[in-house]
Amino acid sequence: MIDDTDIQILKKLKEDGRMPLTEIAESLNLANSTVSARFEKLKEKGIITGFRTVIDYEKLGLQLTSMISIKGSSEKIPEVARKLKQDERVICFFQVTGDTDMVIITRFIDREDMNQYIKSLQQKEGIESTETNVILTKPKIEDDMDIQKIINQKELSR
Repeated sequence: MIDDTDIQILKKLKEDGRMPLTEIAESLNLANSTVSARFEKLKEKGIITGFRTVIDYEKLGLQLTSMISIKGSSEKIPEVARKLKQDERVICFFQVTGDTDMVIITRFIDREDMNQYIKSLQQKEGIESTETNVILTKPKIEDDMDIQKIINQKELSR
């Protein structure tokens, strides 16, 4: 699927998504054309899906981050999930196993803002119950997975 060179290119892009391909090629001692071709193949395979700006929401005044677990009515889960994925307050959405059906991560200006949102969420058709956890520390949302290490561990376990 991918080799060490692809992984090194991905690692460089994770460090700085705006790093020019020529700079990546130079740092890896590869030809520009090699890095460019591999970059395009990684995009074609759907491994690279895009580049996004990372925003510090606390500096914008969104001081509270919460994780809300949601128990839905079984027949309404697909509809509730679709609506939550479209909700602009939801920054992460997961369908999960366990006591709840879905988990969302949301950000709020203050407690009152969060309280109003939770109350409106609890009124939505198809939502049976919610459990809210306020996140006390700054969330770790950086992707610093060591892809090579994980792949090597999997290959060793075979």
